[in-house]
Amino acid sequence: MIRVTASVAVVVALTSTVAAEISPNEITISSFNPAAAVAPISSVEGPGVKVGEGTVVRPLFGIETGVISNVFYENVDAQGSGLLRLLAQVGVASLGTARLEPANEEPEVEVVNRGAFVYRADLRLSYDLMLSSNNTVDETGGLGIGASFRGLVNPSGQFAFQFAENFDRIIRAANFETNVNTNRDINNLQLILRYQPPNRSLTGLVYYANLIDVFEREEQSFANRMMNRIGVRPQWRFLPQTQAFVDVSWGVVTPLSEMATKSTSYPLVARVGIATLLSLKTTVNIDVGYTNGFYAKGPNFSAPLIGAQVGYRYSPLGRATLGYILNYEDSINANFYRDHVIRGTIQQLYAPFIVMLQPEVHFRQYRGVRVAVPDLTGGADTRNDTIIALVGGVHYVFRDWIAGTVNYRFASDQTNYVDFSGGTPDDPSYIRHELLLGVRAAL
Repeated sequence: MIRVTASVAVVVALTSTVAAEISPNEITISSFNPAAAVAPISSVEGPGVKVGEGTVVRPLFGIETGVISNVFYENVDAQGSGLLRLLAQVGVASLGTARLEPANEEPEVEVVNRGAFVYRADLRLSYDLMLSSNNTVDETGGLGIGASFRGLVNPSGQFAFQFAENFDRIIRAANFETNVNTNRDINNLQLILRYQPPNRSLTGLVYYANLIDVFEREEQSFANRMMNRIGVRPQWRFLPQTQAFVDVSWGVVTPLSEMATKSTSYPLVARVGIATLLSLKTTVNIDVGYTNGFYAKGPNFSAPLIGAQVGYRYSPLGRATLGYILNYEDSINANFYRDHVIRGTIQQLYAPFIVMLQPEVHFRQYRGVRVAVPDLTGGADTRNDTIIALVGGVHYVFRDWIAGTVNYRFASDQTNYVDFSGGTPDDPSYIRHELLLGVRAAL
């Protein structure tokens, strides 16, 4: 029973990991995100080491090795390399159900009284060693860092305060835009005040988010930016398994460098949506809305937003989803980009094996591109990309504290854009494969 429970947890963790790794972001779609890379470790963690009346420490370790087909995201003459990745994580948290329940007994329900404050803090480290005789390739490795601190004050009360602080150092090799690595530091703070009266159909929250995105090299500081957003989200549960929401937020995006070519913007987002069950096996989530970038200069967007996903549990241990997203996002190498995203997922447990597959396609258009050639790109400030991505994995759960992993990533970015910043034409299209085998263990 422990192995099945752990396996299901791995499926859940893999789902969130994949979404994070190939979410619409022009830099991180093929870069290594330390938070995402070590997230599946948490799903095999044991009860941890109790260090106080209400605190448990959870150390985790991992190692992966494999190959990368295109280190520098090149269109021709791709340079491949072997890779050895060392992973470590230590977490400190308030006691979970594994520590609150008596030994050798499986709780039927979650412990309701969680106290006045529950929290978890994690430090995640990785080190990439590129296994290549090419010195330039070797320099693309390095230390990845992920740190997070999440908490909930008065979790069972009518009003609850939630916070999440996340920091990531993302390492990425050079590509057509630069001849040096594009490592960056991203700090994301979220503050949420929840209204959750017991046995009421109306709930809601007010939230604030701050994101600071900084490139480590001075010559790349022109892309540094800060984003602030405040919003409100009332929710109404009008059927036992149906909930509707309204989400309205307003933000400001500002450059953080005197060399910035980035335009200040004041994005407005308004959405309405519904989540429901069509049957015990079928879920549906739909939302629509409107957004406006209010850019101070350059191209702007004023457009609809669409999100839809259907999920089907075809077996007790298997689930598939299919979704579509129309979204607009601020961009570091343009004013913004519009994304049509089609994404599917399949998760299946064949205990003790877990199989996960996620394909997706992005039809993306950048507006306000920094460097463009009108007769080659179809517009002085426009770039059109077709991005195909696939993430697949097989995990073998030896015990509830250790698992073997095989992970594969594929990314293809084909564009009509041609870069002339280096003096000669450079097509930034690329195809990249990554295959890694590893083991992850927790104490």
